[in-house]
Amino acid sequence: MPQINATGDSGSTLTILLPGLNGGGLELGQLPNFLGANGFDTLVPQIDGYLHGSEPSGFEEWIGQIHNTIDDAKNRYKTINLAGISMGSTLALAVASQRTDIPSIALLSPVLRYDGWSVPRYRFLLDIAYKLGIRDWKYLEREPFGIKNQDLRRRIRDKFKANELSEVGAPFITARHLHEAKGLMSYVTNNLDAITSRLLVLQSVEDDTCTIWSAEKILSDAKSDLRRVIWLGNSYHIITVDNEREIVLNEVLRFFTRAAGGNLGIDSYYTDMTSKPLKSRIL
Repeated sequence: MPQINATGDSGSTLTILLPGLNGGGLELGQLPNFLGANGFDTLVPQIDGYLHGSEPSGFEEWIGQIHNTIDDAKNRYKTINLAGISMGSTLALAVASQRTDIPSIALLSPVLRYDGWSVPRYRFLLDIAYKLGIRDWKYLEREPFGIKNQDLRRRIRDKFKANELSEVGAPFITARHLHEAKGLMSYVTNNLDAITSRLLVLQSVEDDTCTIWSAEKILSDAKSDLRRVIWLGNSYHIITVDNEREIVLNEVLRFFTRAAGGNLGIDSYYTDMTSKPLKSRIL
């Protein structure tokens, strides 16, 4: 079922939050509640075939489901924004390339190709195996799991041993999921020039899953009037739960707040808005 955090203020802004590939929403961290506590309704939609627990489907179906979610919400909200983590960011870009009614998108660790330092060298062989019809396999997540924080990484390791969902998603990704993700990344890369939404990109320079190439490609090719980037230096891929999560959540809040007020000028971007504290987390 979709996870909804709503104030009940009809006509306000809705932010649709997209989790990572084969995830369950935990990888969004405190972002849904954090935005909700600061006046923004949020929705984490059910995406069949994309999220953990459903049979994998084509990436076009993932895109179509988000379109349906947006169209349903337009009856109740004046403004609908998107935000995503990892492949959820890529999915948000795909949707935005086909619409003109998404004012702002927050992209957290967007992925256009798997080229990070922890991606195994044999990764390309998996694509070859899939093309040859060898598809009954799963890619097992391995350390560092997209997390630099040692305590959180230990917690994820324990969850994966118990075959549980964690803050980085499921302990494995199926061959079909990876194949469709590759198609999604290719589609977005080829259609970045159709994107006009205002963009906020938050990207770690130490990302273990993808290099900064993806973020730079988006910033270079998108046709958005506003393309803002925040580079992070003490996190890996899942920046919503890693060492700089407070910076990440506050930058997303600031971006959407300024967008809602029509004030995105660089001279006043940080004026009159101090960082909001997060709830403490027990590791």
